[in-house]
Amino acid sequence: MAYYNGSAVDMAAVRSALVTACTSEGWSWNGSTEVLSKGTLFVRLQVVSGYLALLGRTSASSGDAPNAVRMGQLRNTPVTYPLAYHLFVFETEVFMVINYSVDYYQFCAFGLSSTAGLAGTGMWIAATLSHTDATHGVDISPVSGGAGGLNCVAPAPFWGAEAPSPSTASRNCWLHSDIDGQGWLLAQSLTTAPVGIKAAVPLIGLLPNSWNSEAVLLPIRVWKQRASSKISLTGELQHARYTRVDNYEPGQVISIGPDRWKIFPFYRRDTVNRNGGGVIDHSGTLGWAIRYEGP
Repeated sequence: MAYYNGSAVDMAAVRSALVTACTSEGWSWNGSTEVLSKGTLFVRLQVVSGYLALLGRTSASSGDAPNAVRMGQLRNTPVTYPLAYHLFVFETEVFMVINYSVDYYQFCAFGLSSTAGLAGTGMWIAATLSHTDATHGVDISPVSGGAGGLNCVAPAPFWGAEAPSPSTASRNCWLHSDIDGQGWLLAQSLTTAPVGIKAAVPLIGLLPNSWNSEAVLLPIRVWKQRASSKISLTGELQHARYTRVDNYEPGQVISIGPDRWKIFPFYRRDTVNRNGGGVIDHSGTLGWAIRYEGP
């Protein structure tokens, strides 16, 4: 694994840092098609109207996910420059976190599902925003999030568990399992709700624990909604975990056994309104940890 950090003066420089880090770790970059690839993983990286848009694909030129995922302005808060970035490049997973305006954070990430036997390529992709700019802000709680009808987003990987309206408006995560021949879909259709965080309830609501005020790290798992109220596990992120950041500072490195983890809020920490909410400009104390092997 490699860890990179630095600063960027615009979103084009953010993309350049991401491409440079990935190509240094075995990925290939086609500047003409703007496609980053490794094995069966393909992602198109474009800078459009100040946003970094990532589009998952099943090949270099086809098999697109239903929409792109993005980093950029959310609600009325623009991304300011220079910003700081953190890049974590593993064998089959990549995570990028940006920090701007003191306490705002966004992310993009992509990788290969570790679940065996999938009909699809197993590629997953996620970012803070969907293909829309979430003009009404954040919708996230310990049990749900990502209300498309409010044009809000749950700015976390595979968290949103509400049905978007219009379809895909708040979808900022995809995985190509091709279960039931449905390609990238995490639910039965683009207008039904994926499982999202509901599979981890009530664990996320119990953190931090009352014994020593620490928050354990919970697996980030991806589920496919099936017919007859069934669900199937389609993926688990190998190098990232859900947690609560009540008592962790953004960017703090914690040790659990031999492993070190770098802590980030999903968007913006608010310890007063710790359980988030709807149409807001923060993410409460909901956050995550990425495996850290830096200095």
